[in-house]
Amino acid sequence: MSENDTRIERVTSALDNLIGEFAAQGAEKLLPERELAIRLGVSRSVLRRALAVMEERGRIFRVLGRAGGAFISQTVESAPIPSVLFDVASRKVERDLNHVKGVPQMLTEQGFAVETKVVSESIEPAPARIAELLGLVEGDEVISLLRLRYADDVPLSLERMYLDPDRFPGLLDHSPIRSLYDLIARHYGTTVDSSDETIECIASERQVSALLGVKAGSPLLALRRVTFDAEGSPVEASVDLFRTDRTRLRVHAVVTGDR
Repeated sequence: MSENDTRIERVTSALDNLIGEFAAQGAEKLLPERELAIRLGVSRSVLRRALAVMEERGRIFRVLGRAGGAFISQTVESAPIPSVLFDVASRKVERDLNHVKGVPQMLTEQGFAVETKVVSESIEPAPARIAELLGLVEGDEVISLLRLRYADDVPLSLERMYLDPDRFPGLLDHSPIRSLYDLIARHYGTTVDSSDETIECIASERQVSALLGVKAGSPLLALRRVTFDAEGSPVEASVDLFRTDRTRLRVHAVVTGDR
């Protein structure tokens, strides 16, 4: 074995011990290369050769990019999901996907202080997709409601709702509208019976971020929804943007096929 090979083996052995120390502490990732080289007293080129040996032996795996680095295989394999994620006792708002409920009712039932800030209420031309969902023609007038919801004085969600003004004449006379479902039940005899929803994670845009109190680009849950009355006629088309740091989704599902 050459002197150079002996040196690499010595560094590899020291690195192996360090990986064991980090794994015992529950760490998933090694220090950045610069700090690791200083700690082991070697050049970065020597360190990289030692890291390559550790990767070949399956002790680590490396990921490129800003969020990358050298990850400890033992730690990641033994705990792919941090145990804290199973702790559902944390103070988050639960959005139950099994039932159709307005946000004020949902928050009240979970013991949160509820506040609604009406950002805008207006009549405007219906975009093509909204018109289609409400059974209207593109450009027809629709009622547009934009509201910001708070839970315990902290922004939770931003809602944009669209309704047919012919079905709900004079709706904006009840401005400011804070609980739509309660209002249309009392004044228009309309009860929401069912809904179709899709959910995806999106990046928060600048204006939305300012309203929700998060950084631009932060992840948000986008819930796009169409609700229906008992006869199957559309009541509203809407999108709710929920802060992911304050929201937990709940759903009950039944297995209908092989698993």
